[in-house]
Amino acid sequence: MFVARERLNQAGVALQRILNQYRAVLVERNVAILLGAGVISEIGDWFNTVAIISLAYGFGDGALGVGGMFAVRMLMRLVFQGPAGTFVDRHAGRKLLFTSQVVMAVIASSFALLVVVPTLWLLYLLVILLEVANCIAHPAFMVELRAEAPEEQRSAANGVLFASITTSQLVGPVLGALVLTPFGAGAVFALNGLTFFGVAVAVAKLRGGLNASTKVENVQGDTNSPVIGKLEPRVRGYAWLLRRQDLSMYMLVCLSLTLLVQATITLFVIRAVTLDLGDGGVGLFYSAVAAGAVGGSIVAGARPQFAASLYPTAVAMGLCAVALAVFGMAGSVLFSVVALVIAGFATDFYEVAGLTYFQNSIPDPVYARFYSVFLLALSAGALIGALAGPVLERILGVGISLAVLAAPSLALALVLAAMARISMIAEPGRQ
Repeated sequence: MFVARERLNQAGVALQRILNQYRAVLVERNVAILLGAGVISEIGDWFNTVAIISLAYGFGDGALGVGGMFAVRMLMRLVFQGPAGTFVDRHAGRKLLFTSQVVMAVIASSFALLVVVPTLWLLYLLVILLEVANCIAHPAFMVELRAEAPEEQRSAANGVLFASITTSQLVGPVLGALVLTPFGAGAVFALNGLTFFGVAVAVAKLRGGLNASTKVENVQGDTNSPVIGKLEPRVRGYAWLLRRQDLSMYMLVCLSLTLLVQATITLFVIRAVTLDLGDGGVGLFYSAVAAGAVGGSIVAGARPQFAASLYPTAVAMGLCAVALAVFGMAGSVLFSVVALVIAGFATDFYEVAGLTYFQNSIPDPVYARFYSVFLLALSAGALIGALAGPVLERILGVGISLAVLAAPSLALALVLAAMARISMIAEPGRQ
């Protein structure tokens, strides 16, 4: 009885510490405003996606029109995200974030033209314009959030952001469908435009206004260690970023894991049928991933120590790979759901902890480019995974296919873990 009471007390203390960590970051007015704006924007994006899918299906040749729309979006990210990162680094500030949100509001509202001019070419054109604007808006938002959050609170800010994104992915499509059915696509597009205008207003309401200058800190002179000073021109580009071994390996693992995750998602239907879950099985799988992801975001953000090195991040990456391989081979619903919960937890944990680590070590003048590399890794991995999953499944089956795709992710994660341990031993002060 005494042992049980002691454990309860320890759990209570740990929970209070987590609550205090998140309470501290939300007390920061500018950080709280940005996080709230991020949630609104994410929900608006899903509003838009629901309506676009409906219209693409109607304007195009059924599923082909929808597939083409998603392919166009992915292609725009791969083409424009790199240049957009450079542009944001050169013009970073609240004015850029404000302007990008206003532009996105105008473009999102313009989708209402599709009600009057129901053509596939106009839909694709607006999708291209919105995606190009988003290539600038996304890193601009992350640059401002990094600038506003004190270093010791960045992990909590990232935890709140990623947990909110996951929640929005569950809530946004449902709300979008509820508006779409009775009011039509025009109302959905109008609401989406309003969400972007709302974000622009929130940015203008930040303490200091739109003219506030961004703090410059965490500038580096060598490969990994932060120093104070100016960056030489030769280290301002993507090549300098990718010469960092920890960053390059992290991005490789992110790409490999995103490929695995996307391949797994494409095979959800087959696994649901195999486990006799029917059409509802896919929803169960998504819910399991989301539940784990929210938990992973909260836990990773609760302790800044998780971002002190990349070792916890690498461990979570390896765990994600193993969990998805287990999901592919599990013979029961229970084991499948548990594996997805673990995979969701590990995914958001490694994203929050890893991004916080680099937030605290990447120089300000190249941070948007760093975040653009991260987005490019996710986009490329998702595109390859969406194609590789179904192709391998026809040849090898679900279980072996996911195991084959998980193997490189696990191997790369182990390499990253070894690199992080060596770095911790060489620089014990950074543990």
